[in-house]
Amino acid sequence: MVSDWTRCRLDEQGFMDVEDKTVARWLKFSPLMCAIGFGAGTYLQSPLVLYLMGLMAVAGLTFHKTIFDWFYDAVIARVIDGPQLPDRPAPARFACFIAVIWSAFTASAFLVGYTTAGYVLGAGLTFAAGLLGTVNYCIASVLWRKLYGWPDR
Repeated sequence: MVSDWTRCRLDEQGFMDVEDKTVARWLKFSPLMCAIGFGAGTYLQSPLVLYLMGLMAVAGLTFHKTIFDWFYDAVIARVIDGPQLPDRPAPARFACFIAVIWSAFTASAFLVGYTTAGYVLGAGLTFAAGLLGTVNYCIASVLWRKLYGWPDR
């Protein structure tokens, strides 16, 4: 069983049926990898890295799994004999959509020479992904729930 805090955070993200602690723990893998990628792109002031990270978020939005989810399922889960990750529900895909837009703005800021804006945007993006990857709190999913509400149980 997952803790009440984790249950609430997973429900916000749309993972209503996840009860296994191991699955809940590995759902943090993709956001952590994204935080690392966004942080690296920001630190390096690299539009290329940030645009590539945005493209990876497009995969999560479009195919219901991020590149990192697929990597976990194909490689890590087999090595550690772990569970497969569920598809990302609508609130989690909305977070991928926000990441696509945010990373594009961040990359564009660096591309046109607005370094300070790029650092501010990149730090915020890295923080948001890191928050999801560490304590399972997704700012975009909270916004989704405010806009669209909660499903009937």
